[in-house]
Amino acid sequence: MQHTDAGLLLETTRPSTLPKKMIYILVRARTSPKLVRWVFLLFVFTIPYANIEFEGRGASSLPRLAGLLLFSTCLLYPKVCFRRPPQALWWFAGYALVNVLRSLFIPEQFVDPYIVWLQTYVQLFVLCWIGSTLLQEEKLIRHTVLTFSIAILLLAVGTLLGLPGFAGTSHGGRLTSAASANPNGLAALMILGAQALIGFGIEQTPRNIWMRMTFMAMSLFPLAAMVYTGSRGAIMACVIGVALYALPYYKSKRKMAALLGATIAVVGIVYMVVKDQSTLLRFERTYETGDTAGRDMIFAASIEMISEKPLLGWGPSVYFYELGRRTRSPWGVRDPHNLFLHLLLEVGLLGAMFFFIGLGLCVRAAWAARVCSLGLLPLVLLTTMMVGSMSGTTLNTKMLWFVLMLSLGSEASAVKQYKTKTLVARTVLQHSYKRNMNCTTDIGT
Repeated sequence: MQHTDAGLLLETTRPSTLPKKMIYILVRARTSPKLVRWVFLLFVFTIPYANIEFEGRGASSLPRLAGLLLFSTCLLYPKVCFRRPPQALWWFAGYALVNVLRSLFIPEQFVDPYIVWLQTYVQLFVLCWIGSTLLQEEKLIRHTVLTFSIAILLLAVGTLLGLPGFAGTSHGGRLTSAASANPNGLAALMILGAQALIGFGIEQTPRNIWMRMTFMAMSLFPLAAMVYTGSRGAIMACVIGVALYALPYYKSKRKMAALLGATIAVVGIVYMVVKDQSTLLRFERTYETGDTAGRDMIFAASIEMISEKPLLGWGPSVYFYELGRRTRSPWGVRDPHNLFLHLLLEVGLLGAMFFFIGLGLCVRAAWAARVCSLGLLPLVLLTTMMVGSMSGTTLNTKMLWFVLMLSLGSEASAVKQYKTKTLVARTVLQHSYKRNMNCTTDIGT
């Protein structure tokens, strides 16, 4: 029988030397429920397929069903999904309030289309609120962007190969898809997917050279689909957005990777434009004859209308018909094909000011988020959307609000990480100082 020496101290577990406050910070990191995260990623995956509808009675689109599922799931966790919204969303809500007040004075025949528009805006606003709250987790941000880029990559490959369920009818020799019959809308999707893949390639560590090259190579598929749509505005927006990868990376460790990614994208775009006769012909007509598909006439009429009613605008839905009359549209209505002109025509400077301030806060958020794991990607995507909005009205599109929620969520994540690191550093220093003081006191006694 073994006898244990009573003088020996047996230590089964080693106690932690970390202060209690620091342990609380490390353990109590707030994360959203797994169910909410998976449903949110499902919704993000369906965004590129917004125009694919189910046949039959009560048909609905896939993103609409996924959005309804996401909203229903978030109602189960209101404290997690509906926290205090970012400051930019309050300004967007202010624009909506002015819009509703302005709609009280529009003719009765415009009420029904306005209600449909307002319902869509409210849905996108709530989704942006939920997304900007959930995307405060850095890991979820990366998963969200990766899911979105994979969905667009599949759409690009299926459209280029003409696979059933992906291929769309030709639009004057321009590439379309079942997910977007409008070539310009398809081009906007392809831009975001290509830039996301390029961003992932740039942010890879130097050791992951194969992953970096894989992401760069995959970005060529959505870039090719974008070029084949023949959208001149989208191509210019893509080049401007990609250029941001190189410029702010001066004196950075990823400077060469950023320059390489931007160069590959720009050279690839130019090469595909030259090889595609349909797209090249559109650029030649623009250069030689100034052809802009009628946008010069639309912009001139829009500016004239804004000068007539600069403060309150023409009212929701009303300006569509007035612009259509002045441009002699065969459909009786005309879209201004410009987000900023749309806002000024609709609610004037008084209402548009709220939305412009909200956009400015989103740009600031995207710039502040450049220190997070995504780097410049939120700023690149937002800049691309703003440039693309100069030739298209993107107010009630999921693409715009997805980019806005990504920018706001990335900023909140970066701020949260900074505060956590600062708090941990202060706690460790205070703990070390107290230990040193105790040791000094013991020596003195």
